[in-house]
Amino acid sequence: MKRRALLLAGGAWLALAAATRSPAQGSSRRIAVLLPGTQAAYRSRLDTFRGELKKLGYLEGRDILIDARWADDRTERLDSLAAELAALGPAVILTASSAGVAACKKASKTIPIVFATAGRPVEQGFVSSLRRPGGNITGVMVHSMEGKLVEVAREALPQARRLAILVHEPDPIHKPTLDQFLAAAAQFKFEPIVGRVKRVVDLGLVFNEVVSGKPDALVLPNMVFMLSNYRYLVERSLDARLPLVTGREETTAAGGLLSYGSSRNENFRRAAVQVDKILRGAKPADLPVEQPERFQLIVNLKTAKTMGIDISPATMLRADRIIE
Repeated sequence: MKRRALLLAGGAWLALAAATRSPAQGSSRRIAVLLPGTQAAYRSRLDTFRGELKKLGYLEGRDILIDARWADDRTERLDSLAAELAALGPAVILTASSAGVAACKKASKTIPIVFATAGRPVEQGFVSSLRRPGGNITGVMVHSMEGKLVEVAREALPQARRLAILVHEPDPIHKPTLDQFLAAAAQFKFEPIVGRVKRVVDLGLVFNEVVSGKPDALVLPNMVFMLSNYRYLVERSLDARLPLVTGREETTAAGGLLSYGSSRNENFRRAAVQVDKILRGAKPADLPVEQPERFQLIVNLKTAKTMGIDISPATMLRADRIIE
């Protein structure tokens, strides 16, 4: 009887251990990661993704293996990198940006794909609908903010007349981005100045051309290229005493005038939750595309004072955070 009791107790302990072990215990699942920018630009986002998976019970090296590739802002590399990752047979692919999703979609019609940032996923044919994606792709979308950024610029700088924008032409969303900017510029009575960048080496020349038009502010759209080069653009805008309006908080923290948008790190955290669901057996076709829940207006008052700019009281009152 004692021996039988010991065996029963041992069996119960093993059952408890099995129930409480990590979600992927027993065999490592491969997560492929394709990011369109540089490793430095995406470091904090990928760290957030890894951290959330750890909170969900996954231990890297034991439960999951993460293989990451960076295109370093060279859009033409995305297709080959996506094919390389798909050939590894991952359980899921994490990517970001519309260009990243398009490359992964070409690489596989069956491997689950989760995007952490992508705009207009229905219009671009990535998913059938936000509620029922219907294929092997789902994720966390970002809203096109160019119209809102123009509105924010008008409220913050009521005396401004010329508003510039830089777009990266190889990015698949550059045309709708530009269309939205031009429409908003007309609505809010701005004279638009457009700078079109084709390659990284052209960035300085295009920036100089834009500045020669004497803009009162510069909008940086939510494009991968702008994220990867934001430090350079912040430095140039500060030298030119040109107020920078963006959708990303890190740009404002580095010296841009103001930003309005959602947190990209939060997008990557939520993408990790979707990856977890897929590793547990959920299908991307049934996982709704998530949308940002909160937007923040951040003002760099230090930059405003340095440039001698008076930001409108309405903007200061509405700001969620002020950098002094």
